[in-house]
Amino acid sequence: MFHIMKPFLKITLFIALVSLAGCKEDFIDVTNPGALSTNNYPNTITDLEQLLTGVYGTQHSAGLYGHNIYGKGFYMWDHTADLSWQGTPTWIQLAQNNSQPNDGFLSETWRDSWKGVQRANTLLINIEKFRPKATQEADKKSLDLIKGQALFLRSWYYQHLITIWGESFIINNQGGDKMGVPIITEAATSLDQTQVPRATVKEVWDFIINDLKAAETLLAGKTWPGANEKHKISGWGAKAALGKAYVYTQDWTNAKTALADVVNNSGKSLVSFEVYKDMFNGKNEFNSESLVEMNLNVDMTARGNTENSMGTSIGMVLAPTYVGDNNLPAASAWSNVFPHAKNIARFGFNEGHYFKAGTTQPLATNVDPTYVTRSLQARRNKTVDPRLWVSCWQPYVDSMTVSSRKRPLSHFLDISEMDMEAWSFRKYLTIDATETEVNMANGNNILLLRLADVYLLYAETLIRTGDNATALEYINKVKRRAYGYPVNGASPVDYKSLTDATKAPDPVLKNDPLKYERWAELFGEGHWWIDVRRWQIGPQEAAYYQRIRGGAIQWEDTDYAQPIPIDEINSNVSMKQNSGY
Repeated sequence: MFHIMKPFLKITLFIALVSLAGCKEDFIDVTNPGALSTNNYPNTITDLEQLLTGVYGTQHSAGLYGHNIYGKGFYMWDHTADLSWQGTPTWIQLAQNNSQPNDGFLSETWRDSWKGVQRANTLLINIEKFRPKATQEADKKSLDLIKGQALFLRSWYYQHLITIWGESFIINNQGGDKMGVPIITEAATSLDQTQVPRATVKEVWDFIINDLKAAETLLAGKTWPGANEKHKISGWGAKAALGKAYVYTQDWTNAKTALADVVNNSGKSLVSFEVYKDMFNGKNEFNSESLVEMNLNVDMTARGNTENSMGTSIGMVLAPTYVGDNNLPAASAWSNVFPHAKNIARFGFNEGHYFKAGTTQPLATNVDPTYVTRSLQARRNKTVDPRLWVSCWQPYVDSMTVSSRKRPLSHFLDISEMDMEAWSFRKYLTIDATETEVNMANGNNILLLRLADVYLLYAETLIRTGDNATALEYINKVKRRAYGYPVNGASPVDYKSLTDATKAPDPVLKNDPLKYERWAELFGEGHWWIDVRRWQIGPQEAAYYQRIRGGAIQWEDTDYAQPIPIDEINSNVSMKQNSGY
């Protein structure tokens, strides 16, 4: 996780504080003067830094980036993935846009997002309690930096809550009065204080934006060059997130100001394609493109689906499959999900199928050699979007490392449909080992916000504010990098207009370079579902993908918002369920 202190101790201290802070003074009698209590902890800047590490650490709880958020969350709702595993009905329903209030994966994401809010709130409360003790200027500055990070992180957890469970987005000044999520800023000291109703969508976004504005002010100009601090939120990271929140709420004037500042003054730049293609696989971390990045490390002592670990187990769910000694597919880990076949075509791949016609068994000996030749030529000539192979591994063309031995990727395990394009994921997978070899705790950093995302958000803002020419240039900057051209000069692959043809075959993306570039550039990074929601393209997306292996995709307009978990409905009498559930 983060290099400052072993996670188990950090989180244990923090949970102890949360438990104590949530009790009235007469609720518990602490008679041991050496025991941890709110009377003696936190009592120093170092104590507050420990609590801050716990707030960061919540990012890779099991319900978030420790395990669920991609393969059991965003990838399902936006059809980034299809399911090899067919043994969990509610998982299949997630991918059919038919989520259920009793879904355990959703419940864990809800729980851990609120855990992050609670921990940020507890830290923010204790910062103000400690402030009178901060008499030295250095301590006052440290306190403000801690507060800025805590405010950013609270806003980050709230964005998960509102973008997943908020009843609506604000679209053309409509939807702000719909149900959002509760706004909580204090640690509850009684059961009554946990019975909090849902604020409106606008109220929640205003709260998020206010936190980000305050964070940006407190962190302005701050960078973290130290090896153990690079994961911390910088002033530019906060400004970029603020600009993104303005885009999400269609505040185009403020979005333009914030994003232009990041684009022109942050010193950030797009990395080369050679750096880009491996920066999701544990290489080239904290590079010039990164704005907000989770720092992870392989942990052989604790699996990644727990806060006690320094790694993440996302890869166990996404893990590729390879050609075993018997020439049949073999799992490199759990290997539960694979890229939806429709996504391969969306990148412009139309080289046919890897198996010879009439194949009934997924044997490596049944691969058509001319397919391999065509695929390599398409990759070399870039007639297919090169980002396909950044995001995905191609069966029988690409290889992975298993126990220090190169193995070809296979038709994805347990896919009985021999005519299906069943590739494997590549982003956030371990390159030089299997996920089981790294104890289900890979150390690949997760890029939560990067400059390519900002460029495309800025382009969208420029379109909305009447500067199509500059918008097109920023869209082209992202595309040029993908094809290996210099970012700042015209290239043969440039779009000529905002309605130019893309690689995609479907009505949503084929003549919309902005939408296509956001889809292709950020594929597998957890942003597309939010774009689907705010652009209201759910029906069109469902029509394109049509079905998953478990059945037809079922779309209703109420599917934009996930159901509030049933446990929350039962425990909070003030909580109302989203429409349609």
